Amino acid sequence: MSTFGTQLRHYRSELKLSQPEFAEQVGIEQSYLSKLENDKSVPSNDTFRSILTALNLKICDFMEPLKDSEDKARLINVPDIEAWYKQQSNKQFIKQRSLVYIAILLSALGCAMFYLGHQEKLFNRKFYEYKSYGVVKDSEPDGIFHDWRMLVEQSSEKIDAKRREMISRHDFKFIISADYKGFSFVESGEQGRRLYNLTSKTPVIKPHKGHVWLEFIGILLLVVGAGLITFESKLTRQH
Repeated sequence: MSTFGTQLRHYRSELKLSQPEFAEQVGIEQSYLSKLENDKSVPSNDTFRSILTALNLKICDFMEPLKDSEDKARLINVPDIEAWYKQQSNKQFIKQRSLVYIAILLSALGCAMFYLGHQEKLFNRKFYEYKSYGVVKDSEPDGIFHDWRMLVEQSSEKIDAKRREMISRHDFKFIISADYKGFSFVESGEQGRRLYNLTSKTPVIKPHKGHVWLEFIGILLLVVGAGLITFESKLTRQH
């Protein structure tokens, strides 16, 4: 783990400056610089600022590897370094608080979505089934498939012929509607019009996929929220 001295020696070496050369730039004795690089002393605040100027570094660049250093207890005696550590602590606190707020929001939203999905009240579950027997010709009444007997002469041959005709024209189609369209309704199409009749006065109750998705997303958000709270310290830990 880095210390103040190893950091100082590293950056001095990157500039390819000897201890005497760097000490002269900072305005300190070589012996004092040696003590700093060997962690036998900590700089004064003015000396620390001079070191940063000589290295052409900002305090965050120099201190970043030292934020979790065991050297912290000594370094906080330097006012600028103490202020930097406090700033990092405040940033971490803000991250932790923001993460907790997000976790609470996700958990609350997850509970709400799961409740709505479980109660099955958000999406319509009532459907009405309508049935059409076939296409009605232009010259025929809408209810021809039910009332055809009334349109033929009462002779067995003609009745049988008409029955066979109507049976051959059977082309069943069903419509499932979330809206009640009355006992019957007529719908026009390319082949002609169709009469649709309600198959049952009692609506069909069917599960809606939307409620299943609400439950799934609700559980997912709850798990994510709980995970954020559980691992909050690891997620916001400063490295």
